[in-house]
Amino acid sequence: MPDPMTSRDGGSVGVKDRTPGWRPRPATTTLRSLGPGVALFALAVVLALAATPAVTMGQLPVIDAANLIQTTLTALKTIESVINEIEMIANQVRQIENMVQNTRNYGRGVWDTEALPRLLRLGQVIDQDQAIAYTMANVDGLFRQRYPGYRAVTDWSREYDMWTQTTLDTLRGTLNSVRLHAQDFATEQSRIQTLQAMSESAEGRMQALQLGNMMAAEQLQQLVKLRQIMMAQINAQNVYMATQTNREAQRAATQSEWIRNGNADAPALESTAGGVSRGRAPRP
Repeated sequence: MPDPMTSRDGGSVGVKDRTPGWRPRPATTTLRSLGPGVALFALAVVLALAATPAVTMGQLPVIDAANLIQTTLTALKTIESVINEIEMIANQVRQIENMVQNTRNYGRGVWDTEALPRLLRLGQVIDQDQAIAYTMANVDGLFRQRYPGYRAVTDWSREYDMWTQTTLDTLRGTLNSVRLHAQDFATEQSRIQTLQAMSESAEGRMQALQLGNMMAAEQLQQLVKLRQIMMAQINAQNVYMATQTNREAQRAATQSEWIRNGNADAPALESTAGGVSRGRAPRP
């Protein structure tokens, strides 16, 4: 008896009706030939049938395909919405962490709290013994007293001693001021290294701003110290130049006074090879 086969129009096809080389197509090839929508629907139906409890003999399962597809799409949209909300929450958490990081500071910071007292002490070091210092309250009156200018001198020994002591004491005070500056090198270098280490580990805008302020303050203090050294140098130079100028002026005034009084043996104004004038003390 021939093996009946089902034709495409639903009828039976015998062995003799088959064309040579014809074979039935597998089920997977048939599903691939369908459209994506139909394949998805078929997959949903298979899943629904797998989840449907077994029915008794004689009962047919009833599946609402439209409702199943709608439920599946709604579930997918819900999952997508949840994923979007999770991403939004993660972004908000990152923003809050960034805000917290930007508000974190270094606390007290690194500052030279003894800068002002040290600068005042450096200026006062110059004021010692017979020196003339720019920090003295009566510096103008003392300068006029020590260096009166063009005036005849009667006691050259006393005048020379006063000029020498004033110049040497001022130079010694200036040197001591520079020595105190040199003693701060180790502390300043340690503070600068600390600021450099903090700059490499700064986190957030607040720490960066605070570190920039600390570096700016350190630079400003260095400039103020440099200014103090320049003031001490100017102080020493002025005292030395005042000594030279006043001595020449008083020697000239003394010689003029001797000539005016008719003394023929007035002291001569001699000059050394270095350009510093020196003279003999006038004889009575």
